Amino acid sequence: MDSRRRASALVDEAYRALGEAIVDGRLQAGDRLRDVELATLMGISRTPVREALQRLERIGLVEVAANRYTRVAALTDRARHDMREYAAHTIAAAMHVALPRCTDEELLDTARFVEEMRSAESSEQYVRAVMDLASHLVAVSRNVVFQKTFLQLDLVLRRNLEGWTSVSDGTRETLFRHFHDQVARRDTNGATWTFLALHGFA
Repeated sequence: MDSRRRASALVDEAYRALGEAIVDGRLQAGDRLRDVELATLMGISRTPVREALQRLERIGLVEVAANRYTRVAALTDRARHDMREYAAHTIAAAMHVALPRCTDEELLDTARFVEEMRSAESSEQYVRAVMDLASHLVAVSRNVVFQKTFLQLDLVLRRNLEGWTSVSDGTRETLFRHFHDQVARRDTNGATWTFLALHGFA
């Protein structure tokens, strides 16, 4: 591995390690992020840590005030709403592309993820099932832009979707039955509308 590839790999590793620590709560909102301390902790130089922090700032997990602080960004109600709206519409778009392209076996997997969403007993389980569905749809869409975008936003999606679930009124079970049937029939328009309705965006 040449020096440039090695440097890029170190940035990726630092980005993923810090991002995962923010998502799982080991690093809390407001915690200061000092590149010297982080570099020592990770056993690498400051340069890849600084670049990783810049990447995390660009997706909203870190906030920086020049010459004052670099810290874990706070979660706001607006950020949560906007990310949930974005996630719902992006997953629906991926579904619209993926359903006509996926194999019969991949279609069965899609239906299985839908059932995992329906049967989730907690918000944590629900978000995990939605993310599994999204990852699957992006993969079987065969669309490189969807794939790269999803990879870049994985961390911020998982953080901001914490606590997300489907509608909880009397329409929930009916909507899930429709959703499952529409996926099985490759009814792209119906499935995308129902997915949005399940999350209050239709």
